[in-house]
Amino acid sequence: MYTVIMCCFVIFGVMLLIHRLRSDIRRNIIKDKLSGAKTRTKINQDNPEPVLIKIQKRTSKAITAIDFFEEQSFLKIAIVVLINTIAFLIHYFGIFTFSFKTGVFFCTFTIFMVILVPAQVKKKISSQKAKKINLDLPYAIDIMAICVRSGMTIESSFNYIAKNINNINPDIAILFERTALKTEVNGISQALDQLYEEVPSTEIRMFCSTLQQSVSFGSSIYPVLVELSKEIREMQLIAVEEKVASLSAKMSAPMILFIMFPILAIVAGPGFIRMLSIWSN
Repeated sequence: MYTVIMCCFVIFGVMLLIHRLRSDIRRNIIKDKLSGAKTRTKINQDNPEPVLIKIQKRTSKAITAIDFFEEQSFLKIAIVVLINTIAFLIHYFGIFTFSFKTGVFFCTFTIFMVILVPAQVKKKISSQKAKKINLDLPYAIDIMAICVRSGMTIESSFNYIAKNINNINPDIAILFERTALKTEVNGISQALDQLYEEVPSTEIRMFCSTLQQSVSFGSSIYPVLVELSKEIREMQLIAVEEKVASLSAKMSAPMILFIMFPILAIVAGPGFIRMLSIWSN
């Protein structure tokens, strides 16, 4: 019975992955047909994630590997079939026997891990790298302020930071490199507008807005950048303080569960046991 159920789950997983493979092939065919048409699409401000992922692929081997794995439907099928076949052989030769519930859970777990977990891991890594951009941006702003103070233009400051901040944060280096290249083609205003649209970050958008105002109105950039860096650090400090303040409320439930109830059991337990013995007599 267990063998039949396990085979059914393997077949179900293979059929599910084959369906996914067919949909991927159909989508690739549609992309190939549409690739000949030269159309320009406006960047959606509410969903600029593909631009960040494209940048993060150049700086993160994990995101590149997960992206490659998600595109290989045959590899997913092979992994599911291989894992379940090994489990079946282990059960068949009596090396380790599984119960019916364990077999069902194992088959479901392998399908879940192969199909859903890589996308979640990729999303988690991407969000962590986006947070790292926000944390390291004040350092880049300080470097730009020093460059401007020394007589460099904003365009040359972008190039200088892109070449020298790679060891601190390669994502910021690529963002500034893209902005510098767009500045040479379209000008500083359009390059900042595109950076504002591509990165869904409050800190990056504050940075772009500040530079836009300085370029448009001709105000001094150095004090504005210094004040912006200070303001971003204060925002990040306030966010950390809010997390620390909410930590006490989050700790109250575990404290009640693991401290108060055991203390009550220790204090009231002997008396309660004594009362039960008296009532039983």
